[in-house]
Amino acid sequence: MGVWRTFGLCWGVVLSFILLLCLLLPFGSGVFTRCVGFDHLSLYLSLLVVVLGLSAVLFNYSEVEAPSKMFLLCSLGFSVCCFVVNNSIVFWCFYELAMLPLLFLVFQDSPYSERFVAGCYFSGYLLITSLPLLLILCYLSFINETCVISCWSNYAASAWIYVVLALVFFTKVPLCPFHTWLPIVHAEATSVVSTFLSGYIMKLGVVGVFRFTGGWFNGSFVFYILVCCVMAVGFLVSASLELDGKRWLALLSLSHIVVPVLGLFVCGWSLTPVVFLYSLGHGLSAGIVFGLLWLFYNNTNTRNWVLLKTGIGGKGVLVTVVMGLLSLCSFPTTIQFFMEVSLVTTSSYLFMFLVFWFIYLFLGGLVPLVLCGHSILRVEAIESIEGGVYRFVPYLVVFIVWCYLGVCVF
Repeated sequence: MGVWRTFGLCWGVVLSFILLLCLLLPFGSGVFTRCVGFDHLSLYLSLLVVVLGLSAVLFNYSEVEAPSKMFLLCSLGFSVCCFVVNNSIVFWCFYELAMLPLLFLVFQDSPYSERFVAGCYFSGYLLITSLPLLLILCYLSFINETCVISCWSNYAASAWIYVVLALVFFTKVPLCPFHTWLPIVHAEATSVVSTFLSGYIMKLGVVGVFRFTGGWFNGSFVFYILVCCVMAVGFLVSASLELDGKRWLALLSLSHIVVPVLGLFVCGWSLTPVVFLYSLGHGLSAGIVFGLLWLFYNNTNTRNWVLLKTGIGGKGVLVTVVMGLLSLCSFPTTIQFFMEVSLVTTSSYLFMFLVFWFIYLFLGGLVPLVLCGHSILRVEAIESIEGGVYRFVPYLVVFIVWCYLGVCVF
């Protein structure tokens, strides 16, 4: 009964959160003060953080130790503040603080032997770019004579300043060639940390690109965007050869995260709700599959996809596996499906992007679909899974309902 009470509590808090933000967000515009701002970015990504955070911490209360809960909640809170803050220096503080608790948990909670290597990769990309980001934001605040982001001019400084700033945020997304740390960290982190990394930490870089380099994210980046598109296809091919479940999902996430960046480049600022709705859908989809990997690892003690199917026991788990893997394909009626249709239509005037969409959508649907077929054939059920299902099914149902029916809310 306690699990289902938690289920109801999560829905109540999330729906109240949506109502509050909708009251603060007039149709077609945003509300900005000198301290905070509410727009489509704030609404969709804050909702993502609330859904992920409540589900991961409350439903898996016994799986996560008390000190770890504190660090996770700190990361969630700092991320929401990062999405709504309208001050450049405060943004930098929340931006870095959102990632530091997860970095600590990689060292503290990970049971894997290579966690220190993964932590060094993560901290390297985090700390090396931290000071340059602060210096650039201080410089732009000085040039614009204010720290209020919404009052900045897009042409107050030289073009190369904005290019460097965009590259700093690209390391946080991460886009190539700064992507190497993500699969390593995913492989060594705990399941809840991996859920948060793919769920909302990857979106922080997109937020930085949107907030600070909007006026310069245009034709000057066309070559780099094309390279990212080629690499996105390469990540899908690499994922098709990967047996480790967490590395597999990390490679898919590296491919999927190119879509919001491409959306900002192609669609401009007129369709930003589409870009961040896609980010919401991607975070929910990643949460479903990482939750499944968490469940199966607890019962099979392996992350190998060939062996993980032995953890599928009962029709409920089987349906959850199918729904989770199909969400990675942007299957109708997921949020990603409608957003990708909108982005393909908008970018149809460029032949090179149409070629990318054709290859990306084909491979992006094929790779999870093949794995889905493998997982549901010759299933070997195990009896001991029932206790884990009782705890994990409500946790995954929250993500599935929002992922497949969330578009009806918006």
